[in-house]
Formats: sequence, structure tokens, C-alpha cells
Amino acid sequence: MDPQEIEGVPLVSTDEAIAEVRRWLDVEQVDPERIFTSTGEQTIRYKDLIAHLEQETPDGKLLRFAISRGRVMKRERTRTLQQLIRIAPSRAAGEGASSDPPSSGDPGSSA
Repeated sequence: MDPQEIEGVPLVSTDEAIAEVRRWLDVEQVDPERIFTSTGEQTIRYKDLIAHLEQETPDGKLLRFAISRGRVMKRERTRTLQQLIRIAPSRAAGEGASSDPPSSGDPGSSA
């Protein structure tokens, strides 16, 4: 049985990884013949990824980890951006706060 976490990254299930690859192919319209990776004599195309995941090859396991890590990184980026968005308005409100409504951004409208 696969460990559920590698290097602190919770692994997605094989089914979740397959669904992600299908999304790449179906929704994002990635060309199945496009090369996903190539090392030495081995070339893996997008169309090969599902088979690697289903057969739990070393490449399939690495792909599961990569998808899992990508999701963690995306969540962390989103969380950081949300924190910055919460901080930015509070700082802006404290600097030069006035009772005037914000301008529309049109330089000609301030006259």
C-alpha cells in the first residue's frame, strides 16, 4: 500500500490523479501526443499518463506526488494572496484616509 504522505505532502489517490490528467486532456484540450517528459531514451506523452497511474509504475507514482505537491502549492499561494488582500485594504484605509469617496480612476474626473 502506498504511503498517504511523502515529504509532508498528502498524496492524492490514484483516481484523483487520473481525474486530473483527464481534465488536462478533456477540459484544457492538451494534445495527447504532446510530450509530458523525456529523459534519455524514455519519452512519456500525455496519452501515456493514465496507464502509468493505473499500473502504479515509478513514473505514475512520481506523477501522483507532483500533482499532490502542485495542489498544496496552489493552496498555499491562494492563502498567501488572501492574507495580502486582507492586509492591503486596512493599510490603505489608514494612509491619508478622508471622507471623500474614491475616484473612478479617470484623471479627468478629479477637476
